[in-house]
Amino acid sequence: MRRSLCVSICALICLALIASPALAADTVTIVGTVNADYQIVAENDQVYEVGEGEKGDEVVELVDKKVRVTGMVEESEGAKVITVISYEVLEE
Repeated sequence: MRRSLCVSICALICLALIASPALAADTVTIVGTVNADYQIVAENDQVYEVGEGEKGDEVVELVDKKVRVTGMVEESEGAKVITVISYEVLEE
């Protein structure tokens, strides 16, 4: 019984170690300007829709401000949507 518990715990730890880099790979940091359409226009002209959430709601209020945003990017209906994890307002 004890041995199977130990093997199970080790298997879960290995699974977590293997899965964590894959999950972290989806986290990106972008720098861009917030526009009035709830979007961030990155320095390379890529447009990101700001996803719903507490931090995202704060970011969309920063219209015409340059921001550095870290979050998870997904594609939805041909658009890139960033779910904001953290952000900071940058000086122009």
